[in-house]
Amino acid sequence: MGLGNLINLYRVQKLYSLLRKAKDNPKRVNDIKWWKEVANTALAIKEIQEMFKALQGYKSYIIAAIIAVLAGLHAMGYIDEATYQTLLALLGAGAIGTVSAKIGRIQSEINDRVNINKK
Repeated sequence: MGLGNLINLYRVQKLYSLLRKAKDNPKRVNDIKWWKEVANTALAIKEIQEMFKALQGYKSYIIAAIIAVLAGLHAMGYIDEATYQTLLALLGAGAIGTVSAKIGRIQSEINDRVNINKK
């Protein structure tokens, strides 16, 4: 087992540890520092990085699913109103960004096809 694999294994164990802490203490769901640490740890894991590459083109669907999960957590009382509204605003901005990027890619493809037909 190489050093890179050991570091990755450590990150996976750290992520599990963070999630267990949230299970034992549901108030952590509203802790921004905890969420930041979870996100940074998760994004550093090699398998998750590869998964994000495979999810290219599905970001809008993922954002919609996350919004649905947030709505459920809010309805069950795990997330307060201010946190819920903030997360929805951030996800909405992300959704607008993914739609804008897709429109840009489509426009670029159209321009490429027009340029090919002119040659």
